[in-house]
Amino acid sequence: MRTPSNLACHEFMGLLVKVVDLSSGFTTASGRIVWETRNTFTIVSEKGRRLTVPKQNKKFVFKLDDADVSLDGDSILYRPEERTRRVDP
Repeated sequence: MRTPSNLACHEFMGLLVKVVDLSSGFTTASGRIVWETRNTFTIVSEKGRRLTVPKQNKKFVFKLDDADVSLDGDSILYRPEERTRRVDP
């Protein structure tokens, strides 16, 4: 089960997300994650536009039920199958 404390080790596909560029502090994209690679997320916006967003130097704010969970993109620079096998104590 995905919780705010273990989200970094779970699957991101299907989650709603807002992307914040760390250099400017502005939201650069938002929508639902439909694909992930080691370095990028592909997000479909509310208008149906597909955006490929690099993870590096970005902050991602994920919507989990009633909580917003923020993760630094540099901390999740893993292939999805490697990240989900990680176990943090």
